[in-house]
Amino acid sequence: MYRVTIKHPAIEDRTYIANGPGELRNIVWGVARAQGKPVTDDSAMIAAVGDLRSRCDIEGVGLLDVHEITVKVEDADPDMYECEGGHDNEDSAILGGPVRCDGACRPRRRFRKGALLGLAEALDDAELESEGGCAACGLEAGQMCVGCGKCNCERHGNCTRPAPRP
Repeated sequence: MYRVTIKHPAIEDRTYIANGPGELRNIVWGVARAQGKPVTDDSAMIAAVGDLRSRCDIEGVGLLDVHEITVKVEDADPDMYECEGGHDNEDSAILGGPVRCDGACRPRRRFRKGALLGLAEALDDAELESEGGCAACGLEAGQMCVGCGKCNCERHGNCTRPAPRP
């Protein structure tokens, strides 16, 4: 079991769990796709992921740069992420939840379709922000209000547009 952290300078680190080499490979392929740069040489990427896994197994940590993102892989203690379920869940019961644990008390965040889409969106938003746009309302730098230069997130009802030129 591996703890996989996706690091990019413009977004918050994201951590996932990979149960084995297949899931680890899916994360690396997903990281490439999220950046709009799909893997074109499968053999080279398979070898790179194998090397990443080997470094993690031998040294405890492996790093792989996939375009602008660094994928960090560490050994994950299975006990930290597994729950057999069925134990008393007093905190949940107090809040109106089940008295017995349903197995979801430990974090086991997996890199699924939603995580891939969320990563792609975060990268797009970071790129838009770096170019002077507004990720929250989706406006590029050149699409801001002509009168005051603000985006749609801010109220600028008193703004008057410049008169059109003849």
